[in-house]
Amino acid sequence: MKRIVCLVLLLMVSWPLAAQQAPNAANLVGTWELVALRDVKNGKTERIEGTTWMQFTKSHWTLLSMDAGRKVISNADFDKLSPEAKVKANYSRIWNEKNDQVFAARGGTYTLAGDRLHQPATMAIYAHIIGVDRVLRISRLDKTALVAQTEYPDDPDAHVELTYRRID
Repeated sequence: MKRIVCLVLLLMVSWPLAAQQAPNAANLVGTWELVALRDVKNGKTERIEGTTWMQFTKSHWTLLSMDAGRKVISNADFDKLSPEAKVKANYSRIWNEKNDQVFAARGGTYTLAGDRLHQPATMAIYAHIIGVDRVLRISRLDKTALVAQTEYPDDPDAHVELTYRRID
């Protein structure tokens, strides 16, 4: 009887530990679309209006993001612009009149250490993040969802939970 009680107690203690396995890098491979942001400090959640895709191979990641309503200029209209106006038009493809970024692109290699996804950028529009070990702490990763909180050394005040859905 004591052996059965000990075995039951051992299983009760080890069961939660087995359920808290670290995410598997193979489960990351694919394309994920950002669907919600939650400010961890105040709990406010916002749905994403633009399009943000994060893609993973076995060793690399990329992120592409575009705000909804981004200005578009046709090639024919662009060709008619003066050189100075072309510079402004090119600038507006990435930044709006308030200097808010409306298009983002970055990528590099990644490593997964426990529940922490390390993503130093090798290339980025924001050059200051190149080489910075930005980390996402994964709280959920399955076939349909990826949920993680930001741990960015270059932006320590940002405490955001990102929710992605798999789209491939």
